[in-house]
Amino acid sequence: LEECLRREAERVSHQENLMNRVVYDCIDPSPYNPSADPTVASEFYVPQKPDDYTLVFESRFESGNLRRAIQVYEFEYDLILKPDYNTRGCTQWYFFRVSNTLPGKVYRFNIINL
Repeated sequence: LEECLRREAERVSHQENLMNRVVYDCIDPSPYNPSADPTVASEFYVPQKPDDYTLVFESRFESGNLRRAIQVYEFEYDLILKPDYNTRGCTQWYFFRVSNTLPGKVYRFNIINL
């Protein structure tokens, strides 16, 4: 709990360090890949350089429920999940794919609406 409070205080007090970059959205078109055919599911974010280790998310498959991923810091992401069907906005699980990871690196996923 202490670590969570410290990190949240850092976020609020040092907003200039936040990246706040949308790296995945299952509905909106990608600004990173404007030439992509909108009728075909292509990656939302494509790494720009060989040393670009931004995670690549995907959930446009059966039972996938990631709505949006926002890169907050280099190795930290805020995730927003789609609500479960036939509920009043409840979300009890998550299912998505992540690629372009660095071996041995620790990533932090903050699921905002779980």
